[in-house]
Amino acid sequence: MNGKTILVTGSTGLLGPYLVEALQGLGRVFGLARKNADICVDCTDREAVAGALGAFKPDIVVHAAAMTDVDACERDPDAAFALNRDAVANVRDALGPRAGLVLISTDQVYPDRPGPHREGDEDPVNVYGQSKLAGELAALGHPGALVLRANIFGPSRTPGRVSLSDFFIQALPSGQPVKMFCDIFFSPLHMATLAQVLVLALERGLCGVFNAGCREGASKRDFGLAVAAHKGLPLDRAEACDSTDLPGRAGRPKDMRMDVTRLEKALGMSMPTLSREVEKL
Repeated sequence: MNGKTILVTGSTGLLGPYLVEALQGLGRVFGLARKNADICVDCTDREAVAGALGAFKPDIVVHAAAMTDVDACERDPDAAFALNRDAVANVRDALGPRAGLVLISTDQVYPDRPGPHREGDEDPVNVYGQSKLAGELAALGHPGALVLRANIFGPSRTPGRVSLSDFFIQALPSGQPVKMFCDIFFSPLHMATLAQVLVLALERGLCGVFNAGCREGASKRDFGLAVAAHKGLPLDRAEACDSTDLPGRAGRPKDMRMDVTRLEKALGMSMPTLSREVEKL
C-alpha cells in the first residue's frame, strides 16, 4: 500500500484536511478542489475531471467533495444531484479499473424511522440524502469501490467552515440563546477518527458499503451537553427544543443512529463510544 499516489477531492472542505493528513502514511497525497488545491478542477465538469485524472493517474481517489447543506440541496435539487451524483460518476469514469475509489457518504440516506440503521435500510427523506444515495450507486459501479457513511465533528481546519462541535464551542459562551435539538439522534465520529478508519479500511482492502460511526448514539442536545462538560462551557443560555420548532427547514430523519457491526467485524475492532470521541476535542 505504501508508495501509492492518492487524490483527495474536496480537500478544502471540512473533512478534507483530516483525510490528507491521515493518508500521508500510504503514499503521496494530493488535494483536488475548485480552488486553493494542488489540482483545481470542478468535479461537475466531466471533461476537466477526465483530463486531470488522466494526466495524474492516481492509484486511489478518496471522493469527499459534496454539497452538504441540507436546506440548500432542497432549494436546488439540480445542483445537489450534479455535485453529489454526477461528480461521482465523472470521477468513476475517469479512473482506470485498477485504481481504488472511496466515497464519503452520509447517515442521511436512512429513513425517518427508529435506528440504529443497518446497511440496506436506505430510504432518504430529503434531496441531500437522495442525491448522496445516487452518488453511492454511481461509486459502486467501479470495481472494488468503498463507501463510508458518516456524520462528523471536530475542530475545523478550513476557514469559513464550522462543525457542530465548533458551533457549540463558539456559541455557548457568546451570551446568545443556543438551541439544542432533543428529537434528533445521531452517532458521529471525530473527523480524525473517520480519517484513521479510512486508512485501516484501505489497508484491509475493504469494499462495499459500511456505516462509520460511534458505537452508540445520542441526541444533538446530549451531544452539546457533553461538549460543554468536556470544554467547561456555560449552559445558562442553552435551550432544549425540537427540530420542528424551527420553521422552514428541509425534512430530516430524526433518528440517524447507525449500526456499525458490519464495519467492526470487517476491521476486527470496536468502534469508539461517543464519549471517547468528545474527549478528543
